[in-house]
Amino acid sequence: MLGKLIKYEFKAVNRLMIPLHLGLIAITIFGRFYVQLALNRPRFNDGNVWMTFADTSLIIFYVIALVAIALITSIYLSILRFQKNLFTDEGYLMHTLPVSVHEQIWGKLIVATVWIAIDTVLLILSILVMFLNKDLISAVFDEVPTLFISFRDNFGVSPVAAGLVWIPLFVLSEMASILIYYMCITIGHSFHTHKILSSVGIFVGVTILSNVIAGILTGITATTYSTGTSLFSGLSFTAHMFSASWSNTTAFWLSSVISALISLMQGGVCYWLTAYFMKNSLNLE
Repeated sequence: MLGKLIKYEFKAVNRLMIPLHLGLIAITIFGRFYVQLALNRPRFNDGNVWMTFADTSLIIFYVIALVAIALITSIYLSILRFQKNLFTDEGYLMHTLPVSVHEQIWGKLIVATVWIAIDTVLLILSILVMFLNKDLISAVFDEVPTLFISFRDNFGVSPVAAGLVWIPLFVLSEMASILIYYMCITIGHSFHTHKILSSVGIFVGVTILSNVIAGILTGITATTYSTGTSLFSGLSFTAHMFSASWSNTTAFWLSSVISALISLMQGGVCYWLTAYFMKNSLNLE
């Protein structure tokens, strides 16, 4: 049944996500052509005020579009879709389906994680397509051997090995981050009134608690550490703690393990609270 839920969820989410990201692709293609034309523009047009205004406007529009697409994707998938589908009028239908609470949560979580990963990749590719040129690509390829050596010297592992570790950590971190929103929404909607306001208040409370814990850990370890679900939170924490006494390779693997454990613990607590309140304190009135 989980497979059917995921299929249904993709179908519902794709109505917004596919047009939104087709728009991103269109903006990128148009922007790339414009950048290419600007680079080939005769030098005597460089002082043209209107040309400068057009170039600046395009860059501003492009940056705003990227930020807007990233925010819409994140807010819709992490908050709006979960809240609307399970805690509004749609929720009456969803909760009558012969599926468990865990299948409801996993269906939403898997689809949200997949689309956020796709969004991240497309945003990065968009920036590369917009601003990379033949000379820059050639220069990067010329420096690849040096970059690989420098990377290994700093992290103790090859870029390939680091990528194979960081990609799963990113996915795990993103899932834990989404579950924080799910938990706040679920607990907030267990109240009889002011459900959205309660959800926001719980999220603020969780943020404050995270900052307090971060402050305590900072005082104990004398490092800059965040209890959030950032991929590099655990990496930063252990790297600062052990860089003086451990090799770069050991620090890398230890940082990766601690980062994974932080996401697993935070995600596990949020998942358990989400499932508990959905099962025992569901209030759709």
